[in-house]
Amino acid sequence: MSVLAPGFLVAAPPLGDPNFDRSVVLLAAHGEEGAFGWIINGREVMTLSELLVRADVLNNPPELQGSVRVGGPVSPEQVWLIYPEKDRLLEVEGQVDVGPGALACASRRALERIAESAPSDELFALMGYAGWAPGQLENEIRVGAWLPVDFELGLAFEVPREELWHRAYERVGATPMAFTSRVGLA
Repeated sequence: MSVLAPGFLVAAPPLGDPNFDRSVVLLAAHGEEGAFGWIINGREVMTLSELLVRADVLNNPPELQGSVRVGGPVSPEQVWLIYPEKDRLLEVEGQVDVGPGALACASRRALERIAESAPSDELFALMGYAGWAPGQLENEIRVGAWLPVDFELGLAFEVPREELWHRAYERVGATPMAFTSRVGLA
């Protein structure tokens, strides 16, 4: 089995699952136990400042840059922070490498640290995650539901959320239309 993480999964059109329609998944782990990652272009649900209030970290936070997006259908109450390695949070345990130059953390201490000092413009938060049982992701790729793409730091942090799906296809020299089935043709 080839290991797909770290990397990206680009949803093929039409995927047929509303949780993953036009999504780009940052795949952080993949192996015999299954796969794990986050939808990084999910819809925005609140601002980072609103998250700090809802999590009881600050009552009246400053207006912070950054958004909180849907990260996947599993455990939507769990919040993950995704940020460049250059912005590693000091004195915070549980920061994990999710690709060359990228970190993720789901600890309350991480939220407290970003409340203490304005976070990088590249930091974003994700509610929930995407997970696959052993062999499930490989089967979904085999039937054409996902296009695996190599990890590139700029794709995660520099491309606007609304452009991410198309830009991920561009990285492999394809367009979404190239993966649409031709109904009625023999």
